[in-house]
Amino acid sequence: MAKSNASASAQILLFPYGDVVEETPGKQSKSKVAAPPRGTSVVLCGTYRKDPEGLRRTFERLKDTGFSVLSPTNPFIETEDQGFVYMRHESMQTPHKIEDNHLDAIQHADFVWFFAPEGYVGPTGALEVGFARASGIPVYTDTALKDTTIKNFVEVVESPSSVYEAFKNHRVLPPSPAIKSFQHYYRRAALQRGFSHENAKDCLLLMVEEVGELARALRKRIKLTRHGKPIANQEELELADVFLYVVHMANILKIDLASVVQRKELLNIQKLIHGG
Repeated sequence: MAKSNASASAQILLFPYGDVVEETPGKQSKSKVAAPPRGTSVVLCGTYRKDPEGLRRTFERLKDTGFSVLSPTNPFIETEDQGFVYMRHESMQTPHKIEDNHLDAIQHADFVWFFAPEGYVGPTGALEVGFARASGIPVYTDTALKDTTIKNFVEVVESPSSVYEAFKNHRVLPPSPAIKSFQHYYRRAALQRGFSHENAKDCLLLMVEEVGELARALRKRIKLTRHGKPIANQEELELADVFLYVVHMANILKIDLASVVQRKELLNIQKLIHGG
């Protein structure tokens, strides 16, 4: 099964809620299908070997609906080697690189469309569904899956247009942050480092101190004032607000939060080891 780099998605031009103009090599076409919310992207997963013609039709359906297809960048099979399918222009890449690019595209997509002729899932397809769900990316298909486990993680819809309507009408739930494993890890780390006894008040004071340091660092760069009515006795929602502001700030500063948190924690461990 072959996958491909997400960078070529710029071939598809999206215009919000109007006609969709698509550019393909040697051909220009215009469709009357209204485009999904601007920038809505998809990765096409599932088997690439069992029904190549059906794969191409599915690829075109996604494009015709107005979605930006991040991976594969084209639906044409070039060659196959030991069960691994290389799409056009991929033969010079290693299977590991191709699959890595495909999984990276899943993390950047708004949703995954699962191609499953006659309900077939397969081991790679199961991996892709699991990876997408672990990344908080919804998975859709128009075919009932035969795998009794995997089908519980894939939503069956009538067509890609149904997904378009879901995005247009804000019916696609936002993903839960994929930080549960890190939260469990940090609970153990707090116990090992001797600050698991800190209560919410202690933690708040420390967090506010860190927020103050961040504010001083940003003072010369940006001035931002937010006004909102506080909600009393809603610790869970307020904590969620703090988390959302952290994520939003990371996006504003173009920071990969997961990577930088991991890097900072490595520094914390080094300080702990060296007593610094």
